[in-house]
Amino acid sequence: MDIDANEFFRQATMRICGSLDIETAMWKALEYLEQFIPLTGMSLVLGEPGMPAVETLAQVSRYKIEKMNKIIPLLPEIGSEVEKHWSSLQDVLIVNKPEMYPSSLNVVSKLIDRPDMALMVLPLKIQDKRLFALITYLIGSGQYESEHAHLLSMLHDPFAIAMSNAFRHHEVLKLKEMLADDNRYLYKEMLRISGDEIIGKDAGLKQVFDMARQVAPVNIPVLLLGETGVGKEVIANAIHYSSPRKNQPFIKVNCGAIPETLIDSELFGHEKGAFTGALFQKRGRFERADKGTILLDEIGELPQEAQVRLLRVLQEKKIERVGGTVPVPVDVRIIAATNRDLKNMVNSNRFREDLWFRLNVFPIKIPPLRERRDDIADLVYYFINRKSVERNISSPPTIDPRAIDQLKAYSWPGNVRELENYVERILIQYQGKNISGPLIFEDTIFKKAESDIFDQPVYSKENDAEGKVILYLKEIAKIIFPQVSSENHTSPADKNEPLDLEEALSLHIRKVLKHTGGKINGPGGAAELLNINPNTLRSKMRKLDLLKKQK
Repeated sequence: MDIDANEFFRQATMRICGSLDIETAMWKALEYLEQFIPLTGMSLVLGEPGMPAVETLAQVSRYKIEKMNKIIPLLPEIGSEVEKHWSSLQDVLIVNKPEMYPSSLNVVSKLIDRPDMALMVLPLKIQDKRLFALITYLIGSGQYESEHAHLLSMLHDPFAIAMSNAFRHHEVLKLKEMLADDNRYLYKEMLRISGDEIIGKDAGLKQVFDMARQVAPVNIPVLLLGETGVGKEVIANAIHYSSPRKNQPFIKVNCGAIPETLIDSELFGHEKGAFTGALFQKRGRFERADKGTILLDEIGELPQEAQVRLLRVLQEKKIERVGGTVPVPVDVRIIAATNRDLKNMVNSNRFREDLWFRLNVFPIKIPPLRERRDDIADLVYYFINRKSVERNISSPPTIDPRAIDQLKAYSWPGNVRELENYVERILIQYQGKNISGPLIFEDTIFKKAESDIFDQPVYSKENDAEGKVILYLKEIAKIIFPQVSSENHTSPADKNEPLDLEEALSLHIRKVLKHTGGKINGPGGAAELLNINPNTLRSKMRKLDLLKKQK
């Protein structure tokens, strides 16, 4: 076939370089080249020097177009053969019998998986050190000849330029997406930080907030102690954004959520080729937090080996990436947080004592919600307003003051996080019922709380705190219920025995009911005098077997 070399080069180049999308460019090139070269399809592959794998970037054939991004692992001996072969290859390699070229067969068989094929390999010389190759293949009984290789070799520069441009375009798109993702993340963080007002800073958290304000400008480690859900991250935010580092990165790490095998890579980063799959150099969390603050949440979950390396960072202010040999200096302020008793962990050799001394410079104990019940009302109103905005509720619902008392009576073992989740659940139910009245808190957790309050075990040890309460109740019972002693001649108090708490409660309820003429709810009813919900009173009366007696 007589071919005008100039026209062939011009037409092929227009198609190869006509699109920044490499799959589109390869498809257009395939449609043109199959007029001159027997083709079933083409693949672009990338081999990183020193890496025992190749990456298939794209593949087009008469049947389909694929953006592969597929990693093909190679045996070490084959990987070194591929690298040596590609780097020394100066012209197109014709492989009509793939079994004679184990390296090529190992790569191509994972792409095509057909024994009856011939192929040509065109190495693409690009300025960087990566090894690119264009592989054309033909399935069937045909074979490639030298004139086919000559035509393909003419297209080295167009394919190399297209590949380079496509990679630069891909990197720009990737950076653009990363920037957009960072912007979205920062926007959410700004909304969350601006919205995470510290409720209780003038009440239950006043001492905590004062300590945070004191330590914020001082460049020393801070250790936040408290149960899960008390708001340790909120206090860490307050410390960072009140410090001179507020315009620098604030990186958060949940030490308990990182697999043990990945902790070093996540915290300190890794060099390219440090382990299988490490295709690029990666900066760790400490490096990203340089000049800023890092929050090591759940520090008690950190394995002992990682504790040693963290201690070195605190001492030397340098990190080493996995697989690296050059120390990288970092200027990072550390805030550690935990719900564990680190001192006990030190005593049981589960946490390094020297690391504990380094972190325990300025400990801040955040009290649980049950120890600052006066903050519950403010937290509930805050969560209702915030969740109403998130759920597009134009008019946030109101709350009955008695409902707040009900919330205060519960111990909230999950602390502020449990309260927030509970308020959101009640708000969803409220929205689903499409009602306009105040929020009603009716839940098994409150019934259990009432049961826990009334069903406390009674102790007879007078030197215990519980024993002192019992003695006090006995004395009160003598004053309030003198008729009990006269009716029964002897009472538990007279016998110097512990007074049954339910008996005292039963007597008190009967006295109140007698005073109200048996009226339970409504103005002047027993529930109003006892300052509890009528349903709660009925529930307790039912348990004390007082409802039948009322009848």
